[in-house]
Amino acid sequence: MDRVLIRGGLVVDGTGRPGCRADVALEEGRIAEIGAKLSGPARQVIEADGLVVAPGFIDIHSHSDGSVFAHPLSESKVLQGVTSEVVGNCGIGAFPVTPEQKEELLGYLKIHEFVFAPAGITWTDLGEYARAVEALGPGPNLIPLVAHGALRSAAMGFEDREPAAAELTRMEELLTQALEQGAWGLSTGLIYPPGSFARTDELIALARVLARYGALYASHIRGESGTLLTALDEAIAIGAASGARVEVSHLKALGRPQWGQGKECLARLAAARARGVDVGADQYPYEASSTSLTALVPQWAHSGGAGELLKRLAAPELRERLETEIEREMLVRGGPERVLIAGVGSGENADLSGRTLAQIAQGWGLSPAAAVGRLLLEEKAAVGAVYFSMAEDDVEAILADERVAVGSDGRGMNAEADAGEATHPRSYGTFARVLGRYVREKGLLSLETAVYKMTGLPAERLRLTDRGRLRPGLAADVTVFDPAQVADRADFANPHRYATGIEYVFVNGCPIVAAGRLTGRAGGRVLRKDLRHARL
Repeated sequence: MDRVLIRGGLVVDGTGRPGCRADVALEEGRIAEIGAKLSGPARQVIEADGLVVAPGFIDIHSHSDGSVFAHPLSESKVLQGVTSEVVGNCGIGAFPVTPEQKEELLGYLKIHEFVFAPAGITWTDLGEYARAVEALGPGPNLIPLVAHGALRSAAMGFEDREPAAAELTRMEELLTQALEQGAWGLSTGLIYPPGSFARTDELIALARVLARYGALYASHIRGESGTLLTALDEAIAIGAASGARVEVSHLKALGRPQWGQGKECLARLAAARARGVDVGADQYPYEASSTSLTALVPQWAHSGGAGELLKRLAAPELRERLETEIEREMLVRGGPERVLIAGVGSGENADLSGRTLAQIAQGWGLSPAAAVGRLLLEEKAAVGAVYFSMAEDDVEAILADERVAVGSDGRGMNAEADAGEATHPRSYGTFARVLGRYVREKGLLSLETAVYKMTGLPAERLRLTDRGRLRPGLAADVTVFDPAQVADRADFANPHRYATGIEYVFVNGCPIVAAGRLTGRAGGRVLRKDLRHARL
C-alpha cells in the first residue's frame, strides 16, 4: 500500500482560485484523489488542519546544475517547498561540451561558482549530463535549459565577434540536438561573455529554432541599469521576430538612477503581450543581486575566455583603463560599500568572504577598483559578490504583478557544509519570504496568487503539463506548509539558515520533508520535455 492521505488542509491548487478544505490522496507517485472526507486504507495519514496543501514550488530560475554534485538533496531549496528547479539559466550551463573547449568552459563555470564532482565534466550533451545527475539521486527535479554561453563556446569559443555562417549553423544544430534530448528552452546571459558578444540577429536565429519546438527563450537581458528599458525592448523584439515565448529573468531596476522603473518595465511587458508577443518575467524578492565579481570588469577584457581575462588584469599597460571602467561600474551598483564579497575560489582569501569591497580596499591600502583587480587575479577570477543596488518599491511593484513568477536565482546549498561561505540568502529563503513577508505580514499578495506565481504560472511558462497544479492524475509534487509560521530566516549577516513552516514536501510521491525535517530520501529526476506534441 503506497497511499498517503493528507487530510483536512486548505487546498490551494495552483490556479489562483480560492482555496477550499479538502483531502488529498497520493498514490504511486501521482495525485490519486482530491475531495471531502476521502476514505480507504492508507500507509500514512497526515492531519493537515490549519495547514495549506499546495503544488510543489517550481523554481523557474535556479543555478543548481553545478551544486547538485555537492548537494544532491538541494537542502536549502526543498526546505522552502521547492520540488523542481529550472537550471541552465543566465546563459551559464554545463552542456553542450566539445573536447576543444572543455577546459575553457570549466574555467568559465568556475568564475560563476559552479562546483562539480572531482572527475569534472564527464559528459558532452544533455543526455549524458542527465544520467550523471540521476546517478546522484537528486532531491528535487531538475528542468534543464540549454545555456547560450556553453552553446556559443562549443561552436566558436569565447571570441568577441559575430559567428560565421557555419558557426551559427553549428549552434543551431547543437541547440536542436539538446531540444530533441528534452531541453525545455535556451537561456542567454547578455551581460556575461560570451553571451554579451552576441548580436540580436544571432539570438533571433536561435530563438526561431526554439519556436519550432515550442520551447522557451529565457534571458538575463543585456542591461539592468542604465540600459534597462532598451535591453527589455530587445528581449521583446526577439520574441516578436522569432515567435518564441520569452521569459525575462530576475526582472529588476538596478542602480539608484533606475529606481522607479519597475512599473515601466511591467507596462512594456503588458503592452507587448497586447501586441501578441508571449513574454513573461520572474523575480526574487530582495533588494540585492548576486553574481560574479567579474561583472564589474568591462566586456572587452573578457574576450577569449577566463585565461585571457586574467592576462589583461595582470597587464600593467591596461591597469589604468581597467580600473577606471571597474570604478564606473562599481558606482552604478552602489559603490564599494554596497558590494559584499561572497564565495572565493581558494582558502587563502577565505577571511574576505562577508566583507565589503570598501573594507577590503582599506585593509590592503588600495583603491576599490585596484582591490577588485588584485582579488580576481589571486582567485583566478572565481569570486562571487552581492550587490545592494535595488529599491524596495521596485521589488514590491514587480512582485505584485501576477504575471511575474517567483524564482530564486540561487542554488541548492547545505547549511552545515557551506557555513563558512558568505552568500545571498535567496538560496534559503525566496519562497518562504514571499509567503511570510509579502503575503502574511504585508498583504501585498493573496495566498492563492502567491502560490500561483510559484506553481501554476511557471508551469504555464514552461508548458510543463503534469506539475504546478493539484489535480488527480498529475505528478505528486506537493508542498504542505503552515501559513501562520512560514518564514525565511536567512539574511545577509546569517545567510545559512533554513526556512521554517514547511511541514511536508513530496517529490514524485517521495517524502523529502516530513514534520519540518529532511528525511534524507531523494525523489527527483531530470525532467525532459516530451516532444510528441512539441514540434510546431
